[in-house]
Amino acid sequence: MVSGMIRMYSRRQLSPFVGQIQIAEIDRARALSIDGLNWAVQYALTDAARQQKREALADPELHYSLVATIEYGELKPRPLHPFLDPEDVRAATRDLCQAVRRADLPFAAADWYEYWLLDDSDGRPLALLRSCVNEQDIELTPSRPAWVAMPAAQLEVPAPETSPQTYLPPVNYRLQTLVEERAGARPRAAWFDRRNAATDDFPPCLIRENWNSEHRQQLCDRYIRRLAPRLLMVQGLPQSVRRRLEQAARDYVFEVDRFFPLYPEVVDRNLLTAARVEARLRRATEVQV
Repeated sequence: MVSGMIRMYSRRQLSPFVGQIQIAEIDRARALSIDGLNWAVQYALTDAARQQKREALADPELHYSLVATIEYGELKPRPLHPFLDPEDVRAATRDLCQAVRRADLPFAAADWYEYWLLDDSDGRPLALLRSCVNEQDIELTPSRPAWVAMPAAQLEVPAPETSPQTYLPPVNYRLQTLVEERAGARPRAAWFDRRNAATDDFPPCLIRENWNSEHRQQLCDRYIRRLAPRLLMVQGLPQSVRRRLEQAARDYVFEVDRFFPLYPEVVDRNLLTAARVEARLRRATEVQV
């Protein structure tokens, strides 16, 4: 049976960065959400169950099985892995569902351990690769550090060129290449404990934003602007940075409306309220059409 306190916290979802994921944990079960409205409830598999390799239901990396979803407050059970105890799963799902329904969002960030790709020129943090809540997870460090942009299929970034004569890859991948070049032929990365490390050495938008040419600067700026509705979920941003991101996010009203419940702070509430109203009016118009 399920017992114990439910632990609630958030962490950045990397890599690539796609947002601040909310997590509620109890014993062998957890609920995860990227928007605070829709949750995936997962239950940990035993060693025997993992050996069955039921990839359709289990997360092969974390050894969890999806047992239910919570969609806008409605609980929807999923088929269970045969090695899971239905009674235990139902109890865990019930407790997690009740907890997230009444929870205050966003949960406090707990991923204080950060793994940064370093700039080859000065050894300072260049781009955030990983973060973790528990110190022992540092052992899962990848063998070769590399920064990955959010795929263009999921995040379409407007290109600075208006009418290119030849094909150019999406901004996402061009920026990824620039970061790779800036990291050098032998990229280095390092772990940092950020609990008591308030310093300007760490880029607030998770990637260094100063580039040595106008074109490279444009690619970085456009990627950050397009990612703004998600970056606003990051906790601990300086107010000046949050204001800049809010202004950029105003162009993406549907994403602002989706992720707004997970914004830990709002600088210009009128601006974001207008974006959310516009999103809902546009949805209503689409339904009528």
